[in-house]
Amino acid sequence: MSWIALVGPELEENLALRYLSSSLERAGLRAEIIPFDRRADLARVIEDIVGRDDPPMLVGIQLAFQWRAIEMMSLAMGLRERGYAGHITTGGHFATFSAQELLRDFPELDTVCRHESEQTLVELVEALRDGGSLTAIPGLAVREAGEPRLTPMRRPPDLESLPPPARPGLPRRCFGHALAPLVGSRGCYARCSFCCIAAWHEQVLPGKRYRLRPAEQVADEMVALKRERGVEIFIFHDDNFFVPSHKRNLERINALADALEEREIGDFAVVVKARPNDVDPEVFATLQRRLHALRTYVGIETDSDQGLVTLSRRLDSRQNHAAIDTLRELGMFGCFNLLIYDPDTTVASIETNVDFMEHAADFPFNFCRTELYAGTPLLERLIAEKRVKGDYFFYDYSLRDAQVERIFRMSIDAFWPRNFGGGALHNEMGGWRLQLETCWHFHPSAWRPAWREEMIGLHRRVGLDTVAGLREIIAHVRQRSPGTDADLVRELSPRLRVVEQDVRKRWLDLHGRMVGAVKADTRTAGWDMTPLQHAVPEVSFVG
Repeated sequence: MSWIALVGPELEENLALRYLSSSLERAGLRAEIIPFDRRADLARVIEDIVGRDDPPMLVGIQLAFQWRAIEMMSLAMGLRERGYAGHITTGGHFATFSAQELLRDFPELDTVCRHESEQTLVELVEALRDGGSLTAIPGLAVREAGEPRLTPMRRPPDLESLPPPARPGLPRRCFGHALAPLVGSRGCYARCSFCCIAAWHEQVLPGKRYRLRPAEQVADEMVALKRERGVEIFIFHDDNFFVPSHKRNLERINALADALEEREIGDFAVVVKARPNDVDPEVFATLQRRLHALRTYVGIETDSDQGLVTLSRRLDSRQNHAAIDTLRELGMFGCFNLLIYDPDTTVASIETNVDFMEHAADFPFNFCRTELYAGTPLLERLIAEKRVKGDYFFYDYSLRDAQVERIFRMSIDAFWPRNFGGGALHNEMGGWRLQLETCWHFHPSAWRPAWREEMIGLHRRVGLDTVAGLREIIAHVRQRSPGTDADLVRELSPRLRVVEQDVRKRWLDLHGRMVGAVKADTRTAGWDMTPLQHAVPEVSFVG
C-alpha cells in the first residue's frame, strides 16, 4: 500500500482532486485520480482499487455534491465488502457539514477531511504511514472512543503557496480547441442563503470569504497550460470572477492581461462567472477586449422581490435587467439560471420570473427549484420552521402555497427532459453557443455573422416556448381549468418535445456549415476538429 486513490467525478477536469493530487505529489506521495462519473461506474471503480496487486494505502472519496452522497457511500461500503483494509476518508462541501453524521452512520469511513484539505490530506497520509496521531491533525473529523469528534479547524491555505493542480490525461476540446478549467480565487464575497459554498468559506473565515491569487501566478499557469498542453480556452471556475469594486475589477483584469502579454501567450479566450451587479459596461468591455471573454454565466437566480429577499441576494431587479442589457449591448454571450421555486414563492413571483425569461430569451437559461444544502442559512431556517422532510442526505420541503406546489409539480413533469439529466436542451444550448463563439474568435476568416443571429434565433425559439409552456400551466392553475393537472402535462409535453427535436436538427445543420467553412478555409490548415467535449455548462440545477 504505497499510493493514494482519489475518487470523484471527472466529467471535466476535477480541480479539487487535482489540487489534492499535486499537493500529495509535492510531499513525495504518489496519487492517482479514479473517475466516478455516474452510478454505473461503481463496480468498475471498486475493481480498479481492490483488483490491483498493490492496493492504495488510502482512498479519498469526494463528497462535494449532496445529490451524489448515497453513491459515494455505496463506494465505501463496496470497498469494505470486497476486503479493502486501507484507510477511507472523504471530503468536500457536503462531507464538511455532515462529518459527524457520516462517521456515526458509516463505519466504513475512517475520517472526514473538512474544508480546504490540501495540507490536511498530506498530514493524514503521513500520520498513517508513520504511525502518528490523527487527533493532532487540524481539519479532520475522527472517531475517539467510538464517537465522532472534530479536531480544531484548519486555516485555509495561502493560495499562492499551492502547487498547480495535476493535469493527467488529455485536455477536453471545444470546436477543436483545447480547454482547461482553472481558478484565480476561492470563495465568493456574497452570502446567499441557499449557497453551501458561501457557508463553507464563512465557517472558516467569517466575513473574509474571498481570496485572490496573484495575477502573475494565474498568468504563469495559463501560459504553461498553453505551451505544455495546447490549451487556448480557459474556463475560470471561480465562484465569482469579480470583486465588489469597479476600480479593483478593472485593475485585476488589466493586470492579468498585461502579464499574459508580457509572457507572449498568443491567442486565447476565457469563460467566467459573475453576479448581476458585477456586469458593469466598462468592466465587461475591458474583459471582452483584453481577456477575450467568450461566455459569462450570470447568477441571476431570481427576479422577483420576494425571491431576492428569501435567497438573500442583496440585489434588486434593476441590476438583473441591467446585466442582461449590458451583455446584449456588448454582443457578449451570457447564460443564467432561475430558481423560480423557493420556500416562499407565490404565483406572482413565478410570473415575474417568467416575464424575465421572456425579456432575456435571446440568452440560454434554465429554471428549477431552490434545493436545501447542508450548512446553509436557508436550511437552518426551514428546520426551525419545521418544514423540512427527509434526512441529511436529501432535505425536501413543500412549497408554502398549494397553487405554487401544483405549478411546480406540473412544470417539472412537463419540462424534465428539457431541464435536467443527460441531453437536457436548456443545458446543451450553452455548450452549442460556446462552440459558435469559439468558431467566431479563433476562425475569423471563416466566420459568417449570420451564424450568430441564427443561434440567437434558436435561443429565442426555446426560451419563448418555455415561457409559453409555463404560462399555460399557470393559467390552468389560476383559472381552475377543466381537466386534471395530469391531463395538461400529457397534452403539453409532446409539444415541448417537438420544439426540442426541431431545434436540435437546426443546430446540427448550423454546426455542419460552421465545420465545413472552417475546413474549406486554407488559412486554418492543420485544424483538428474532434468531437465536442465541452465542460458542463454552468446553467445547471446542481449546486
